[in-house]
Amino acid sequence: MTGHEDEDERLERLHFATVLKAFDDYLPYCLSANDTRRRSYFSLPMAHQQLLSDLGAPLPLPELEASSSSSSSLDPSRGFKSRLDEIDDRIRRNADLLSAIADESRGFLGPEPLASNGSSPHDASTSGADDASNGGKGLRKRRKIAGHEIEKIQSTLKQFVRDWSVEGLPERSAVYTPMIEAVTGLYGDSDKRSQVRILVPGAGLGRLAFEYASLGYSCQGNEFSFYMLLASHFILNKTTHVGQHAIYPFVHSSSNWRTADDMLRVIRIPDVLPSRLPATSEFSMVAGEFCEVYSQPHEAKAWQVVATCFFIDTAKNVVRYLETINHLLPVGGHWINAGPLLWHFENASRSTPTPDNLSIELTLDELVQLLPKMGFELEQRRPLPPTPYTGMLNGMLQYHYSPEFFVCRKVRDVAAAAAV
Repeated sequence: MTGHEDEDERLERLHFATVLKAFDDYLPYCLSANDTRRRSYFSLPMAHQQLLSDLGAPLPLPELEASSSSSSSLDPSRGFKSRLDEIDDRIRRNADLLSAIADESRGFLGPEPLASNGSSPHDASTSGADDASNGGKGLRKRRKIAGHEIEKIQSTLKQFVRDWSVEGLPERSAVYTPMIEAVTGLYGDSDKRSQVRILVPGAGLGRLAFEYASLGYSCQGNEFSFYMLLASHFILNKTTHVGQHAIYPFVHSSSNWRTADDMLRVIRIPDVLPSRLPATSEFSMVAGEFCEVYSQPHEAKAWQVVATCFFIDTAKNVVRYLETINHLLPVGGHWINAGPLLWHFENASRSTPTPDNLSIELTLDELVQLLPKMGFELEQRRPLPPTPYTGMLNGMLQYHYSPEFFVCRKVRDVAAAAAV
């Protein structure tokens, strides 16, 4: 192994350790954020505190495991301060699951690496913030915590809702259903489905790939984010029954809620048991950057279908994505896509663009015109109804995408351009 490969491996392990640290830091970070609200409350005049003390309906109690004593014996509370206490409780319950996810994954990439200064990612300097009073009672002085990393943890909890809950069914069905129907329409013979190999890049928590496998197809999900990979590994491999885990994904923001019940809402996951797959199907998840993993010679023409959902716009250079998809499919194979064009790197800070640090943003018309140049023939195309992505259930603010759906057939090989 070359020195460059050694350094790449060290950096990957360092990033993985940073992800584990974010799972560990969720609890103190979120308790501290909620305690900021509590300090604001105690900064009010006493008369104002009293006005807020009994607002709203009685607050919902946490949902306990079946083996635990029932929460029905507890008296529900009400009011602003009590809601903050309940948020602390739900954060702790989320942290229990997140700790289990992280603990299941420690050591995947070997011993924890050292940063360039010789320190462990867990030895970061303290933030200087005071321990969270009340909600953070007993916490030692916190390490410096990166807020954007915690946001990825919070996003992962919402992704659980989308992919693995009953409540997420309408949202995922809006895009997964046409993608599944396209495959069954093209490769519907039940006795031959296990011979149809489907690749799902940007698989996230793995639900779309699981759905293909549950129909008897041989399916592989590919994911780059360690946050998604750790969570998907846990839900796919460490689940023994439906509804095993309770999460509270909406407690991290207090804005745009109609009721405290909506904010404190429990979501049980998973809604199906991931281990229940047909004996003839194959299902796997592979880590790594899409082009890097699947442009290898042994992947050439190895897949009958590439299914991309909310993925194409993660490209820095979408032409490379299309070259890789062409490489993966035989002539006659199909690429099925659904999603918007929210180009992820459009606003990334960069001084001088390089092949690894750039962003090419196409309009939908431009992307469609590019397809025949990349060896694809468009067979189906239609807009899908507006749909949220990890939206707020019953929230007062909703963002919706208007995804485009299309099915392409590969009609010729296209050689990948040489790297610059």
